[in-house]
This record gives sequence, C-alpha cells and structure tokens, in this order.
Amino acid sequence: MFKKRVLAAVAAAVLASGASAVEVNPGEKGEFLVAPLSMVGGGWESELRLINTDTVNSVVYKVAYHENVRSDEVLDFYVFLSPGDVFRGTAVRNADGTFGIKSDDDSALVVPNSGASGCPAATAQAVGFTPDVIKSSRPADFTYVKVWQARTYSLGAAPVAKSAILARYAADCAAGTPFTAADTSNAVAGDLTLSNAGNGNVLQLPLKALANYDNQNYHVLGGATTFANNLSLSSKPAVEDSIWANDFAVPYNVTAGNMTYATVTFPTKEAFINGAGSQYFNTITTPTVALTIRNEQEQTIGVTGCVVSPCPITPANSLPNELNVVAISAGAGVNTSSQLFTNTFTRGWVNMNIQPKASTARSVANYNNFGQSGAPALVTYINWANKGAFLAGSWMYAPSTIAPAAR
Repeated sequence: MFKKRVLAAVAAAVLASGASAVEVNPGEKGEFLVAPLSMVGGGWESELRLINTDTVNSVVYKVAYHENVRSDEVLDFYVFLSPGDVFRGTAVRNADGTFGIKSDDDSALVVPNSGASGCPAATAQAVGFTPDVIKSSRPADFTYVKVWQARTYSLGAAPVAKSAILARYAADCAAGTPFTAADTSNAVAGDLTLSNAGNGNVLQLPLKALANYDNQNYHVLGGATTFANNLSLSSKPAVEDSIWANDFAVPYNVTAGNMTYATVTFPTKEAFINGAGSQYFNTITTPTVALTIRNEQEQTIGVTGCVVSPCPITPANSLPNELNVVAISAGAGVNTSSQLFTNTFTRGWVNMNIQPKASTARSVANYNNFGQSGAPALVTYINWANKGAFLAGSWMYAPSTIAPAAR
C-alpha cells in the first residue's frame, strides 16, 4: 500500500508538470497495444508479433488474452525484448478446447511468480513456449489481446541476454523500485496474423497503439491486468477518451462468393458487470446502437433496438459481448447478435451509430464522455473476395467519427 501511495504521488507530480496525454498513435507505436481479435478453432491460428523499434533500450511487456463474453483474462505471460528485437508467438487450439501459445523465440521466457509479492522469479524455468504449458485457463475460441509495457531498461547495446532483462525486472519488482519518466517509451509496434492451413487464408491487422500511457506499476502474472488496478500517469477515462468513437462505417460485399464480417471490441470493459450495467454504461440509461444497412444507391434498411454490451441477448440483434463477431449476409433472415441480413442489397456499408446516453449525470465511476455519442470501441471489418480458386481477404479498422472528450 505504501508503495502505491508513493507511486501515486509521483504520478500526480508528473501530471502537474504537464505530461503528454494518452492518445492513439497513427504511427502505430506506443506503450499500450490492443489486438481487437485473436481466433483459434476451425483450423485457425493467430500469430502475435511485437517489435521493439528502440535500438538502444530493452523492454518488458505483459501480454494478456481476454475472452469475448465478459473480457475475463484467461492467459497472461511476459515478453522480454532487447534493443531492436522481435517476438513471435502463435495461439493454437489444444485438444481439450483451451488455447496455448507456441513460440521458439528467446524472448519467450517461462517465468513463475516468486512468493507472496507476485513478482516474477529472477530465473526462467524454460526458454520458449509450448501450448500445453502456456495455455488458457478455460476454452476460448475468440479473444482479444492487451499488451502492456511494464518497464524500459538501458542495459547496453544489443545483443542483451533476455535473462539479464528478467533478472533486473524481478529485482526491481521485489524491491518496489519507483518508476521514473524514462521507464516507459513509445517504441513498440505489433500486429496479429490470422491463418488457416486448411484453406490457405491469411489476414493481418496492426495492433492499435496508444502512446504516452506511462505505466507506473509492476505487472505480475495470474492477476487481473486492468486499467482500474493499474497505476499509470493516464487514467482509465483518459484511455477511453483516446479510443472514443461513433458512426462506424463497415463496408460490405456479399455478392456471390464474397463474405464480410464485422468485429466490435470494447477493450476497457475488463470483466466488470454490475447487474445489467457496466463500468461506463449506466444501468438504467444504457445507450443503444442504431444500425443502418446501406447499399451503393443511397437506399437504407434500418435495424433498431441493439443494446451495447453487456446485456442479455434481447432483442436478438444486440451486441451482447465484449468482443462481437458479426457476419453480414445476403438475403432475408432474422437479424441476431452474430448475423445481419442485407436482403436485396449486395454491396454497400453498415452505419453503426452508438446513441448518446439519456442522462448526462455522472453516476457511474470510470465513465468519462457523458453526453457524448459513441463508446470506447474498436471496430474492424473483414472482406473475403472470391477469386475463383481461392479467397483473398482484407482486414481493416472501420472508419469512424471521433467524439470530443467531455471534460
């Protein structure tokens, strides 16, 4: 508790001195990264790649996988990157339905916690991950990934032994060494690649990178890695401001042989459900999502009544989960939380408009943009184009309107 008070005082002092606000970095490098979708099952694997673009300093990152329904954290591990280093680890499905990480990267150190402090042991048990050891606590075919920068170290020019990075981090964590402004850096980039050996399909998406998060906390394994529990120079509402958006545009092409999927991820939900409410959506005045399906000739089909996660699947066309995967399909049918039908439309776009709250009263902790349309969401779309003998896929972030922050 004393260490947390000291770090909080340091954080307040730095903020008072004019520290930069957390923001999405269009250059795709930062201190906190998010992959809005990772998928296993059905022959799919998901490779996570992290690049330390800092050719002078070493970094420690904690990687956390969250399941799609409530954002429960089901797997976490450390990555130790020397200057200019790259980590690759692939999520694969195990026979028991869980998923695990396979990696022969020397940055992948199997590290247990040491004692009651929860700090990592100073010595790794093994180098490299196998999916039967570094595996999820329960089955989860759909997850999203958070990557947190834990510490930056000046340990000399590359190559730096990963064991030396681990030993330094373990010692600092055990001693409660205070953080300084130099202990984090906006230098790590990453991407996630979905691949299916059965049909040769491959999709790749850069991780969403937030700069200037300024972690001030030691990340330990096995505990919830949440914004609410993490000490940093950027508050959780500031993080939500940085990704707050509305009026998402999801292009689709469902002509013969072509397919489109949308993903909607709420990366700040953090498995917090209080009755029917959430951390930032008021229980009584939960905002709704209006979906309008448009073709390319200015015609529309309105889909109303969707309620943002978390909520029961009522009505059937809601977005009930923290990570939602929605198929956009041609023809008529009953819209559900995982499928939207375009009727006679075959090309166009879906306008996802998250409505403003009915009340502007700040009645829920950790909620920032009261009175503003939108939500802290990451929306992507996947288009599969029929090329005859194969499908060519593209995976992109959906265009959106960035709502001004309510201060």
